[in-house]
Amino acid sequence: MASTTAQAQSVAQGFESSAADTWSFTPTPATYNDLAATDQWAVLTTIGTAGSGVTVATPSAGTNLWGGRDLQSPLQTNDISIWHYLDFAPVAIASGTTAANTVTFKYFSNAFDGPDSLAYVVRFDNGTTWPIPRTYTQLNKDTQAWTTVTVPVPAGSTHARLRLAVRQNGNDDWVAFDEISLSQTASAVVPDLGFAGSTTPIIVNENAGTVAIPLSIRNANTTSSTVQAIVAPLGTATAGSDFTFATAQTITFAPGSTTATLTLPITDDATAEAAEYFTVRLQNPTNATLTAGATEFLVFIKDNDTQAPARAGNLRLNLLGSYQNGVSGTNSAEIVAHDPTTQRLYVANSIGGKLDILDFSTLATTGVLTPVASISMAPYGGINSVAVRNGLVACAVENTNPQADGSIVFFDQNGTFIKQVIAGAMPDMITFSPDGHYLITANEGEPNQAYTTDPLGSVSVVDMTGGITAVTQARVTTLDFSSYNSQAAALRTSGIRIYGGPAGTPSSVAQDLEPEYVAVSADSQTAYIGLQENNAIATLNLATLQFTALRPIGYQDHSQPGFSLDASDQAADVLMANWPIRGMRQPDAIASFELPASLGGGRYLITANEGDAREYTGMSEVNRLGDAAYVLDPTAFPQAAMLKTISALGRLNVTNKLGDTDGDGDFDQIYAYGGRSFSILNAGTGALVHDSGDLFEHLTSTDPTFGSIFNASNTTGNPVRKNRSDDKGPEPEGTTIGMIRDTVYAFVSLERQGGVLIMNVNDPANPRLVQYINNRSLTTGAGDQGPEGLVFVSAANSPTGSPLLLLANEVSSTVSVYQIGLRGVVTATKNGLNAPEALYCFPNPAAPDAAVRLSRPIAGSLLDGLGRTVRQLPIATDKLDVRGLPAGLYLLRASDGATGRLVVR
Repeated sequence: MASTTAQAQSVAQGFESSAADTWSFTPTPATYNDLAATDQWAVLTTIGTAGSGVTVATPSAGTNLWGGRDLQSPLQTNDISIWHYLDFAPVAIASGTTAANTVTFKYFSNAFDGPDSLAYVVRFDNGTTWPIPRTYTQLNKDTQAWTTVTVPVPAGSTHARLRLAVRQNGNDDWVAFDEISLSQTASAVVPDLGFAGSTTPIIVNENAGTVAIPLSIRNANTTSSTVQAIVAPLGTATAGSDFTFATAQTITFAPGSTTATLTLPITDDATAEAAEYFTVRLQNPTNATLTAGATEFLVFIKDNDTQAPARAGNLRLNLLGSYQNGVSGTNSAEIVAHDPTTQRLYVANSIGGKLDILDFSTLATTGVLTPVASISMAPYGGINSVAVRNGLVACAVENTNPQADGSIVFFDQNGTFIKQVIAGAMPDMITFSPDGHYLITANEGEPNQAYTTDPLGSVSVVDMTGGITAVTQARVTTLDFSSYNSQAAALRTSGIRIYGGPAGTPSSVAQDLEPEYVAVSADSQTAYIGLQENNAIATLNLATLQFTALRPIGYQDHSQPGFSLDASDQAADVLMANWPIRGMRQPDAIASFELPASLGGGRYLITANEGDAREYTGMSEVNRLGDAAYVLDPTAFPQAAMLKTISALGRLNVTNKLGDTDGDGDFDQIYAYGGRSFSILNAGTGALVHDSGDLFEHLTSTDPTFGSIFNASNTTGNPVRKNRSDDKGPEPEGTTIGMIRDTVYAFVSLERQGGVLIMNVNDPANPRLVQYINNRSLTTGAGDQGPEGLVFVSAANSPTGSPLLLLANEVSSTVSVYQIGLRGVVTATKNGLNAPEALYCFPNPAAPDAAVRLSRPIAGSLLDGLGRTVRQLPIATDKLDVRGLPAGLYLLRASDGATGRLVVR
């Protein structure tokens, strides 16, 4: 619509086609007048049919009016009404004493039915877009007489524009408009009223008894004003059970008063539930108009019955130390790998561009980790990940041109270069198969910033059967997803996200799929490839080097019980509430584990559902939900304006590449990043076995120590509570599996707030929370920040003789070591590795001069009670010489991870 130039600050429209009709307007849909069908939306001389209880509308002035009746689009063949609008163009408000100060129109309504709507909205700007109709001021649907509506122009307004909105069906009800104007009037200014502080919701405890909602009025006069309050559709609290609210309540402002209060009783029930909320809306004012943007109010009710998640507490983790491999900011510790054969740790220092090597054996003697060497990765590229097996170190290294092929660089245990082979673009993670026959990298293949180059995502598999001496480029197979290029539509339908590339030049499936992580089955036959941005997992047969499955991971439904979230960094408190949004799980780390037959058997995957977005100059999928560019469908989200407030969902980061289900340019479904959870999947079928839902945020928000930094980011500055609630919350990043005695434990790191959760997953469908630990300062940027890589070290492989948990903390550039306290024999389940065969000594106890026999031949060592090696078994044998050993308890540790206890008298 073109802006109309104000003349003498008076424009009007009486539908007479005369010189006085100076306020231009646009009808939507266009004019139609089908008398036979009584479908009318046009300039008319009258509208309506005489009859009992109805009134024909004639013009309020002149010979014409604008009439509407049985309002359907003339192109429709069904009997469904659609919104009809009269949009009056923006008029520039003059300055000075002649400036227009009032928008006025007259309307006539006759017998509108309950589902019908009649409303208006005035905007004081030069815009061309309008809010959704449910936010408009409602009009009386059965005046049967001309009624005048007057809206004052607020001081300082630059423009004024008007929309009249009607949605009606049936030929026995009609509406008319006439005498629309923007002018200066000497009449008294009409009061306007609304909720006070409507952009800031009230948060009330469930046991508060009542909630008082403030209202205010401007320009009050000597006559009382009233307004009705009703419960609007947006909410999870229920009138009658969570709070008391009549069908409609009338609030009265006494003459000359400026405030009023709507007081509602709150019900203190005994149900443990998420925080609930409800919305109150104002309508039908008398002697007043409604203040724009202040007609709805959001109230949160915080539950007082929900308890903090119970912790089994049967594992006790004791922090032995935290080693920093360089000044944070110029160094990092994202991934750590442990080699039990050399008792060394290898740390991927991507920011420092180094491979850091630490002596792990000194932990048992001095209590600290000792640096061995730092190897510059500059000659090779940028290090992203590291793996080690039997003294052979393998690093995933991206090219200095990240979109070009990367490489795998091999070193010996001391960091001496051995050789380098080419992998796919941007190798992001690397791991050995449990049997050592394969080395696998996930090559992410991200595009450049302009999105003009998008390499293929891929997986590289190195045949290691002949050892490092046999490794050549011919033994490296890089697999991409080109065979799926013709299946883009089917993959999207299944729930896999295929959406990359700038407008007009979409990426192929093979370009769009971005491998993030690899987990390998215990039998070393199958690799599971996490595709984070695509919300999917691929299955690779390592023997045939063929992809056998490509499956979606699914989405959280945050409207359901058990899947609440804290969605705003601006709300005054933690509000774990259900909202009409979905969460894309998008896991980072995944791990494979197999239950022993005694626990039912079966192979499973656990995923850390972090979430990730594509943000490039050539294409960005990120919007705040409150952005004007992120338009919500008015039918799916009738209270979009309230959802878009910063205390509700307005600050939440969402994707603009998913949710427009009908292709009309607005969003019918809302998708946020990350599941804020872990999931357990059936490895064979991909079926969801369990998702932890809102456990992480419930746990961390109620933690007696770390609740004060709930959802704080992992920056090196002082932690700020809730400043990641609007993004991906705690961001579960890393996961690994460990078996202690007869229990399988899962460990999940939280990248943002920090710390690790430990879960008992013996029953994968019903995991049990064991513990949460964190080593981060509550007030400063000290401690371990940004935990990502996790390694479980069994007692058999531990330099201390006790099981350990290693955390690589990227932001603080630290490696932290926790000792796990639990009696009994410990075995590791790295990448799904089964427990080794049991190991026994005979006789036991043994005499000091006895010949001890073993239940099977092993290579390994015998340790005393202090963890010191007192005997070495370099070659597999079933005999052990204990002559000369003092009486006491000893631990026999086999090279395959098995342990046995021996008492010498």
